[in-house]
Amino acid sequence: MLLKSFTFILPLAFFGFIGTIAWLNQGVKANSLSKEEPSKRQPSVVAAPVDQLDFTDYAPLKFEEIFVTPAGPKGLEYTAKANELKGKRVHMDGFMVKHFNDDPQLFMFTALPTSHNSVEYGLADSLPVSLVHVVMQVRPGDAPIWTPRRLTIAGTLELGSRQEMDGRVSHVRLLCDLVADSKTQTALELRKPLALQKDRRAMGAKTDFRLPQTNKPKDTSQLTQ
Repeated sequence: MLLKSFTFILPLAFFGFIGTIAWLNQGVKANSLSKEEPSKRQPSVVAAPVDQLDFTDYAPLKFEEIFVTPAGPKGLEYTAKANELKGKRVHMDGFMVKHFNDDPQLFMFTALPTSHNSVEYGLADSLPVSLVHVVMQVRPGDAPIWTPRRLTIAGTLELGSRQEMDGRVSHVRLLCDLVADSKTQTALELRKPLALQKDRRAMGAKTDFRLPQTNKPKDTSQLTQ
């Protein structure tokens, strides 16, 4: 009877011993893994390269450098610097006007944040004199969407009076090449599909896609409001 019990217990003790060794071995492996550097346990995520723009080929131009102030008896006159930069590449820092132009290639640009509702105010002169019309390449189905941040716009400076689609006469235009966040200088895309622009529809803005304007601006050295 004692021999039978010993024969039964011996295999159980053997397998128990093997199990204990395996359990201890797994614990040692787990402990060694926990002490490894995180980079060896899990691959790091590499950040996407940032498209940072360089504006060294564009001359800086400030809003206060566009017109002679205060205005004299001849009315508004472009400064010597503005006339010198006419037709050349410049960059300006400012803010999009919170406004939805019917022309999908245009948005208005000012030194300080401002808004304008054409339905309520029409062509009322609630906007600053140094208003710049930024002209972007037309992309069917898309239009500039208001972006509440300081922007850097680079392009060719165009001076002279020209009537725009909404009836407003523009005196300063920037034919846009590049748009960037002024703080980070990273590239931005301001044109978005109209289907995603609920604010534009709510404001009742009509969007008229057409070929870019071909009429040349009236080249003047002095302007009247």
